[in-house]
Amino acid sequence: MKLFFMCGYNSDAAHDAEARPPAYQDAYRFCRAVRSGRFEQPFLIHMKTDKVSITQRNIGLARRAFGKFIAKRIAEEGSWSNPLLVPIPSEDALIDAKEFRSWVMVSEALAPIDLKWSLVDALFWTAPPLSLDAHSVAPPMVCDFPVGGQAIVLLDDIVSSSASLFAARDCLRAEGAVVLGAIACGRLVHDFSGEAFGRQEIWLDEAPGVDN
Repeated sequence: MKLFFMCGYNSDAAHDAEARPPAYQDAYRFCRAVRSGRFEQPFLIHMKTDKVSITQRNIGLARRAFGKFIAKRIAEEGSWSNPLLVPIPSEDALIDAKEFRSWVMVSEALAPIDLKWSLVDALFWTAPPLSLDAHSVAPPMVCDFPVGGQAIVLLDDIVSSSASLFAARDCLRAEGAVVLGAIACGRLVHDFSGEAFGRQEIWLDEAPGVDN
Protein backbone atom coordinates (compact mmCIF):
# COMPACT_ATOMS: atom_id res chain seq x y z
CA MET A 1 0.00 0.00 0.00
CA LYS A 2 1.29 3.46 -0.89
CA LEU A 3 1.78 5.83 2.04
CA PHE A 4 2.37 9.57 1.71
CA PHE A 5 3.69 11.32 4.79
CA MET A 6 4.72 14.85 5.66
CA CYS A 7 7.36 14.31 8.38
CA GLY A 8 9.86 11.86 9.72
CA TYR A 9 8.78 11.37 13.34
CA ASN A 10 11.47 10.44 15.83
CA SER A 11 10.05 9.78 19.28
CA ASP A 12 11.73 10.18 22.67
CA ALA A 13 11.73 6.41 23.03
CA ALA A 14 13.86 6.01 19.92
CA HIS A 15 16.43 8.73 20.60
CA ASP A 16 17.24 11.21 23.31
CA ALA A 17 15.53 14.50 22.48
CA GLU A 18 18.82 16.38 22.61
CA ALA A 19 20.22 14.13 19.89
CA ARG A 20 17.65 15.21 17.32
CA PRO A 21 18.72 17.78 14.70
CA PRO A 22 16.68 21.01 14.91
CA ALA A 23 14.48 20.14 11.91
CA TYR A 24 13.60 16.80 13.51
CA GLN A 25 12.82 18.58 16.78
CA ASP A 26 10.33 20.68 14.83
CA ALA A 27 8.89 17.63 13.05
CA TYR A 28 8.42 15.83 16.36
CA ARG A 29 6.58 18.80 17.89
CA PHE A 30 4.55 19.35 14.73
CA CYS A 31 3.33 15.75 14.66
CA ARG A 32 2.40 15.88 18.33
CA ALA A 33 0.47 19.11 17.78
CA VAL A 34 -1.44 17.63 14.84
CA ARG A 35 -2.23 14.50 16.83
CA SER A 36 -3.40 16.22 20.02
CA GLY A 37 -4.45 19.68 18.84
CA ARG A 38 -2.64 21.11 21.86
CA PHE A 39 0.31 23.47 22.18
CA GLU A 40 3.34 22.16 24.07
CA GLN A 41 6.38 24.08 22.80
CA PRO A 42 7.08 26.55 19.96
CA PHE A 43 8.22 24.99 16.69
CA LEU A 44 8.59 25.67 12.99
CA ILE A 45 6.70 24.04 10.15
CA HIS A 46 9.24 23.68 7.34
CA MET A 47 7.36 24.47 4.14
CA LYS A 48 8.84 24.19 0.65
CA THR A 49 9.74 27.88 0.40
CA ASP A 50 9.70 29.13 3.98
CA LYS A 51 9.15 28.25 7.63
CA VAL A 52 6.02 29.00 9.65
CA SER A 53 6.49 29.75 13.34
CA ILE A 54 3.90 28.07 15.57
CA THR A 55 3.09 29.40 19.02
CA GLN A 56 0.18 28.97 21.39
CA ARG A 57 -1.69 31.76 19.58
CA ASN A 58 -1.72 30.04 16.17
CA ILE A 59 -1.52 26.32 17.06
CA GLY A 60 -4.51 25.67 14.78
CA LEU A 61 -2.20 26.19 11.78
CA ALA A 62 -0.58 22.82 12.50
CA ARG A 63 -3.69 20.80 11.69
CA ARG A 64 -4.55 23.05 8.76
CA ALA A 65 -1.07 22.46 7.30
CA PHE A 66 -1.75 18.74 7.46
CA GLY A 67 -5.09 19.31 5.72
CA LYS A 68 -3.36 21.15 2.87
CA PHE A 69 -0.88 18.28 2.58
CA ILE A 70 -3.75 15.80 2.28
CA ALA A 71 -5.41 17.90 -0.43
CA LYS A 72 -2.21 18.25 -2.47
CA ARG A 73 -1.40 14.55 -2.37
CA ILE A 74 -4.89 13.57 -3.50
CA ALA A 75 -4.86 16.19 -6.27
CA GLU A 76 -1.54 14.99 -7.67
CA GLU A 77 -2.53 11.31 -7.75
CA GLY A 78 -4.41 10.98 -11.00
CA SER A 79 -6.00 7.66 -10.02
CA TRP A 80 -7.22 9.00 -6.65
CA SER A 81 -10.34 10.68 -8.02
CA ASN A 82 -13.04 11.73 -5.52
CA PRO A 83 -12.21 9.19 -2.79
CA LEU A 84 -13.91 8.88 0.56
CA LEU A 85 -11.50 9.82 3.35
CA VAL A 86 -11.53 7.48 6.34
CA PRO A 87 -9.49 8.15 9.50
CA ILE A 88 -7.76 5.27 11.24
CA PRO A 89 -9.76 4.88 14.47
CA SER A 90 -8.00 6.21 17.55
CA GLU A 91 -8.13 4.26 20.80
CA ASP A 92 -11.34 6.06 21.86
CA ALA A 93 -13.25 5.21 18.66
CA LEU A 94 -15.53 2.61 20.21
CA ILE A 95 -18.60 1.67 18.23
CA ASP A 96 -20.96 3.84 20.30
CA ALA A 97 -18.68 6.91 20.41
CA LYS A 98 -20.23 10.18 19.22
CA GLU A 99 -16.79 11.44 18.21
CA PHE A 100 -13.20 10.33 18.66
CA ARG A 101 -9.74 11.89 18.63
CA SER A 102 -8.63 10.99 15.11
CA TRP A 103 -12.02 12.08 13.70
CA VAL A 104 -11.71 15.48 15.39
CA MET A 105 -8.12 15.77 14.13
CA VAL A 106 -8.93 15.24 10.46
CA SER A 107 -12.18 17.23 10.69
CA GLU A 108 -10.23 20.27 11.89
CA ALA A 109 -7.45 19.66 9.37
CA LEU A 110 -9.91 19.62 6.46
CA ALA A 111 -12.35 22.25 7.77
CA PRO A 112 -11.29 25.01 5.29
CA ILE A 113 -11.13 22.55 2.35
CA ASP A 114 -13.90 21.08 0.17
CA LEU A 115 -12.51 17.61 0.92
CA LYS A 116 -14.23 17.87 4.31
CA TRP A 117 -17.40 16.65 2.59
CA SER A 118 -15.61 13.40 1.69
CA LEU A 119 -14.71 12.56 5.28
CA VAL A 120 -16.46 9.47 6.68
CA ASP A 121 -16.22 7.95 10.16
CA ALA A 122 -16.46 4.40 8.87
CA LEU A 123 -14.12 2.46 11.18
CA PHE A 124 -14.58 1.73 14.88
CA TRP A 125 -13.48 -0.69 17.57
CA THR A 126 -15.85 -3.14 19.20
CA ALA A 127 -13.30 -3.21 22.05
CA PRO A 128 -9.99 -1.37 22.53
CA PRO A 129 -7.12 -3.26 20.86
CA LEU A 130 -4.59 -4.67 23.29
CA SER A 131 -1.67 -3.83 21.01
CA LEU A 132 -0.94 -2.80 17.43
CA ASP A 133 0.30 -6.13 16.08
CA ALA A 134 -1.79 -7.58 13.27
CA HIS A 135 -3.45 -10.28 15.38
CA SER A 136 -4.63 -7.83 18.06
CA VAL A 137 -5.71 -4.99 15.78
CA ALA A 138 -7.84 -6.72 13.20
CA PRO A 139 -10.46 -8.66 15.23
CA PRO A 140 -12.05 -5.69 17.09
CA MET A 141 -12.09 -3.32 14.07
CA VAL A 142 -15.41 -3.00 12.26
CA CYS A 143 -16.83 -0.93 9.41
CA ASP A 144 -20.04 0.93 10.30
CA PHE A 145 -20.73 2.69 6.99
CA PRO A 146 -21.86 1.46 3.54
CA VAL A 147 -18.60 1.58 1.58
CA GLY A 148 -19.29 -1.03 -1.10
CA GLY A 149 -17.88 0.08 -4.46
CA GLN A 150 -16.28 3.21 -2.97
CA ALA A 151 -12.67 4.33 -3.45
CA ILE A 152 -11.08 5.18 -0.10
CA VAL A 153 -7.95 6.91 1.16
CA LEU A 154 -6.97 6.23 4.77
CA LEU A 155 -5.82 9.09 7.00
CA ASP A 156 -3.55 8.67 10.02
CA ASP A 157 -1.57 10.86 12.38
CA ILE A 158 1.65 8.89 12.98
CA VAL A 159 2.50 5.55 11.35
CA SER A 160 4.82 3.41 13.44
CA SER A 161 3.72 -0.17 12.87
CA SER A 162 1.66 -0.47 9.71
CA ALA A 163 -0.63 -3.05 11.33
CA SER A 164 -3.54 -0.67 11.87
CA LEU A 165 -3.37 0.55 8.25
CA PHE A 166 -3.51 -2.97 6.89
CA ALA A 167 -6.26 -3.97 9.33
CA ALA A 168 -8.28 -0.95 8.15
CA ARG A 169 -7.63 -1.81 4.50
CA ASP A 170 -8.71 -5.42 4.98
CA CYS A 171 -11.81 -4.42 6.97
CA LEU A 172 -12.91 -2.00 4.23
CA ARG A 173 -12.11 -4.45 1.43
CA ALA A 174 -14.31 -7.03 3.13
CA GLU A 175 -17.17 -4.54 2.76
CA GLY A 176 -16.49 -4.12 -0.97
CA ALA A 177 -14.41 -0.91 -0.89
CA VAL A 178 -11.24 -0.19 -2.88
CA VAL A 179 -8.48 1.25 -0.69
CA LEU A 180 -6.21 3.42 -2.83
CA GLY A 181 -3.58 4.21 -0.20
CA ALA A 182 -2.93 6.22 2.93
CA ILE A 183 -1.78 9.69 3.99
CA ALA A 184 -0.21 10.43 7.38
CA CYS A 185 1.26 13.42 9.12
CA GLY A 186 4.33 11.53 10.32
CA ARG A 187 6.08 8.22 9.98
CA LEU A 188 8.31 6.78 12.70
CA VAL A 189 11.98 6.80 11.69
CA HIS A 190 14.99 5.55 13.61
CA ASP A 191 17.68 7.70 12.05
CA PHE A 192 18.02 11.14 10.50
CA SER A 193 19.17 10.19 7.01
CA GLY A 194 15.98 11.43 5.34
CA GLU A 195 14.33 14.83 5.27
CA ALA A 196 12.51 15.89 8.41
CA PHE A 197 9.80 17.66 6.37
CA GLY A 198 8.61 17.34 2.79
CA ARG A 199 6.56 15.21 0.44
CA GLN A 200 7.66 11.64 1.14
CA GLU A 201 6.21 8.33 0.05
CA ILE A 202 6.89 4.64 0.52
CA TRP A 203 5.26 1.32 -0.26
CA LEU A 204 4.43 -0.36 3.03
CA ASP A 205 5.63 -3.88 3.72
CA GLU A 206 2.76 -6.26 4.37
CA ALA A 207 4.70 -8.10 7.08
CA PRO A 208 2.64 -7.74 10.28
CA GLY A 209 4.08 -5.94 13.27
CA VAL A 210 7.09 -4.52 11.39
CA ASP A 211 7.77 -0.78 11.58
CA ASN A 212 7.50 0.68 8.10
